[in-house]
Amino acid sequence: MIFKYSIFVSILLMQSLSFFCQNNSGSRSKEIIYYDVDSIPVFGIYNLDNANNINYYIQTKASPNIEFEGGYDSLLSFCDSLYFNREDYNHDELNARALYSILFDKNLKIKEIRIIKRFAYDNQKYNYDDLIRKILFFTEDKWLKKEDNCNWYFYLGFFNLR
Repeated sequence: MIFKYSIFVSILLMQSLSFFCQNNSGSRSKEIIYYDVDSIPVFGIYNLDNANNINYYIQTKASPNIEFEGGYDSLLSFCDSLYFNREDYNHDELNARALYSILFDKNLKIKEIRIIKRFAYDNQKYNYDDLIRKILFFTEDKWLKKEDNCNWYFYLGFFNLR
């Protein structure tokens, strides 16, 4: 009986101590940092309550308020037309995707394209990352600003490798 009582008291004591040891102050900042496929940081969201406060890793803020002329479907159609009409297209169906980011300056000139995550493919058979960058560079003069008060803009999207 004494043994059961001592186990009960020790469990109760340990549980109460664990409540006091937890940091529930809420003072930690909420942040997410995204890295590209080469493990280089691309951008970070430092306040999840305000997703417009995004730091692109050029040591400045970049605005996500940009869109392709004609919308998302036009971007997909444009990229698909370049993907399927290239000279080295071999009709292999990958059914894969890549998450990418594009960095624009204030004149909407593309400064950088990064592949953040590959889904269901690698670059062993063919360098798909370079193909994606090449196709996305062809979109350079086809973007519109939603606001005109930023020096840097970025776009985050998926590229379908079909």
